[in-house]
Amino acid sequence: MKRSRRKRLKKLRELRKTHRRLLIAVSVFFVMVGVISVAYIVADSIQSSQIGRLVTFFDRGEERVVLTHAKTVRQALDDAQIPIAPQDVVEPSINSELLDTDPAIIIYRSRPVLVIDGQVRQKVVTAEATPRQIVKLAGLDKIGNLDKATFTTGDFVKDGASTILTIKRKSVKPSKVVFQPKPNALTKSKGAQIYVDSDGVAHRETYYDLPMNIVINHCGANNSYTIRAVDGAKVDKDGYVLVAANYGIYPRCSIVETSMGPGKIYDTGGFALRYPHGFDLATDWSYPDGR
Repeated sequence: MKRSRRKRLKKLRELRKTHRRLLIAVSVFFVMVGVISVAYIVADSIQSSQIGRLVTFFDRGEERVVLTHAKTVRQALDDAQIPIAPQDVVEPSINSELLDTDPAIIIYRSRPVLVIDGQVRQKVVTAEATPRQIVKLAGLDKIGNLDKATFTTGDFVKDGASTILTIKRKSVKPSKVVFQPKPNALTKSKGAQIYVDSDGVAHRETYYDLPMNIVINHCGANNSYTIRAVDGAKVDKDGYVLVAANYGIYPRCSIVETSMGPGKIYDTGGFALRYPHGFDLATDWSYPDGR
């Protein structure tokens, strides 16, 4: 009996030793996997920082791509040797971090603008890009949805400004609105893009997919929206694409130009702080449920 008991105790000790060795081996394995993973992450980070990234700049209607290691928008501008005057406006803001999700840096240059509104001629110096903001800065009446605003090139010697903004009030019959996407329209595969409208204003366009049952009533009771069959855009009963934008620049219910066709401002979002001229277009792309 004593001999049998000693054998069992011996086997038990051997099993314990075996288990202990297995536990140590497994622990070492997972530690090594963790070390290797961290090493790969660090190596990838170092490699990325060494390679840099391509950043697209939109400046005075020109597009320029630059390789940079910059961490901030200001550093990227310095790397590209693009000077910025104090009156110029940059999107994203010049002191902000340069994110991987930023497709481009947009520069709005300050310049003298002559505003002609009927018999009124008013000159302002501004980096504002939209007619509504320029007219507001000039202290003139707001531009209505049926009013027509046109930019032309001026004679600096004669007009005192290189840009002329002419306002024709709603007595002019508006042209027919074409409710359809443009050839360079935003798509789900693009995700985000820079769209330059007919006035030369660069807009960062993105899309979002949320039920619009509440915001659709912001521009009138008994309003409704549907999903446009040709591209999945959410449009109101008049055919305008539902757009989120910066209310300070694009007032609620105002009409805007987008790559997906004429849009109307129904909503806003946090993106407007980083890209004040950005548009978020309502679509049925993420959750194709017709909502």
